[in-house]
Amino acid sequence: MKRNRSIRTLIATVTLIAGSAMALAHNGVEHVMGTVKTMTETSITVETVKHEISVVALDAATTFSNKGAKASVKDLKVGDRVAINAKDDANEKLHAISVKWGATPAAAAKGGGHRMDPK
Repeated sequence: MKRNRSIRTLIATVTLIAGSAMALAHNGVEHVMGTVKTMTETSITVETVKHEISVVALDAATTFSNKGAKASVKDLKVGDRVAINAKDDANEKLHAISVKWGATPAAAAKGGGHRMDPK
């Protein structure tokens, strides 16, 4: 009886530690994946894969990459499929850290990976 209790306590402790580590692994970064619906120089509106609308703010620190190469917001077009890493800002609005679109050359050559361009 005492051994069963010790085993349950051990399992609960390991589960709590593993769950905490997974929660902290992304450091509060949220992933927004979907299709660009509208955009301005200060924000991108994305329809996510769950058909929800998400508005993500942009600033000078936001990085952009297309097919693995450095790009700018001007290279991004309505209809492009994107993967955005974002964090909540002080006003609890999503703020983009990075915006990526297009298949990377390595993924395209292998025929695998996540293909983000809709063509």
